[in-house]
This record gives sequence, structure tokens and C-alpha cells, in this order.
Amino acid sequence: MESSTLPLILHVFDKHYDAGKALFEELSKKLKSKKSIELESHLDFFSVYIQLLERAHFEKKREISQILSPFKVLHKNLRKVKHIRFIQDGFLTYMHANKRLYPDYEKLISSDKNRVYSDVYELILSIPLQKWEDLYRNIFQYSKGMSILSINTAINQIINEEVEYFQFGTKTRLDAQTISEIYKGLKKVTVLEKIRLSIGLNSIFTHEVHEEIDALGTVMVDWHKNQLLLQHLGSHLGKKKT
Repeated sequence: MESSTLPLILHVFDKHYDAGKALFEELSKKLKSKKSIELESHLDFFSVYIQLLERAHFEKKREISQILSPFKVLHKNLRKVKHIRFIQDGFLTYMHANKRLYPDYEKLISSDKNRVYSDVYELILSIPLQKWEDLYRNIFQYSKGMSILSINTAINQIINEEVEYFQFGTKTRLDAQTISEIYKGLKKVTVLEKIRLSIGLNSIFTHEVHEEIDALGTVMVDWHKNQLLLQHLGSHLGKKKT
């Protein structure tokens, strides 16, 4: 009978859990964009990990899909913190020297930032620490039933689906939504590969392929930042015309 992966797989989860919980407690005292973005990255990991559990225990997918429910709205709003930070950075990089051409735009960014930060802070205060304990208990419960074979199969299934989407995406018109989905898929593949390595499995992709993934990810982050700035500015200018 195949041995459980529990000690190894939980060691990976523990790192993200401990760091995420510490950031959550710190942000409950004072909200900071950098730490909010870091917390969002840990919630990203939780989301991928739960997808892995869903595949390994497909007969309990519905129950497992609810594990992260108390944090889903927070996760979504933390992403907004990252987006407004990207927009602000883009404004400072490309437009600040000529900000007189956009007299109201800097004020709009500041107003949107305050609103987003306020929403996130209220959400953090509304989530009791017990929800973090519940999260860990549930993760532990479903993780202990996984074997090397089940986790290998689950990871392969998810990665194959992402790769198929990449191929589909390159054959269609690369609009903003498709590029965004490919970027999310690349991040998911990277997380899953790290999980594989942590439990003693070989990487699916070669080192050279991972270097290409990292390089593409960097390019897509820059594209994403510019896209957010253009969308935000376009919306602002559109409202001024009407």
C-alpha cells in the first residue's frame, strides 16, 4: 500500500499558511499595499492547493470547494489592491512628469485607492481568526488521504488542462481576457511544479522550459500593468466626455 504524502505536502502548505496568517494579523492593525499583495499571493496558493484536493478527492469536490469560502471576497478585493498599486505605479512612471495634462486623474487614483483600501480593511476585520483555524483543520483532513499516486495524477490532470488552454489561446485572437487567463495558468503550473518537487516527484517540464515560463511571466506582468492603466485611464476619460 502506498504511503501518505501528508508530512511532505503539509510542509509546503504550512509555509504559506503561517506566512498568510501572520500577514492577515498584521494587516488587521494597519493596511499596507505590499503586505496586502503578499497575502493575495498566499491565497492564490491556497486556491491552487484546493483545486489539487478536489481532483484527488473528486467524490468530495463540493465540500472541498467550500474550504476557502470565508476568504473568497477578501481574495478578490486584495487583487484590487494590487491593481490600484499597478495603476498608481504606471501613472508615476509614464504620466507624472506631464500630470498637468491630466489634472483630475491623479485625484481619481487616490480616491479609488482609499476606497479599495477601506473595503479590504473592513473585510479583514470582519473575518475572525477562527476561520484560519477552520481552514487549516479542513486542509489537514483532506490532505491526509492523499498518496503519491493520487497527487501525481491530480497535478498531471490540471497541468494538461492548462497546457491545452495555452495551445487554444495561441490559435485564437489574443485579447486581454485570453492573455490574462494564460498568465494565471502559467502561475498555476509553476505552483504545481513546486509542489511536485517538494514531495519528491520529478518536474514535468525541463529547466529550460521553466526559464521560458519565468521570462514569459515577467513580460505578461508588464503587459498586465500597462493594460490596467490604459483601462483605468480610458474609463476616466470616457466619463469626462459624457
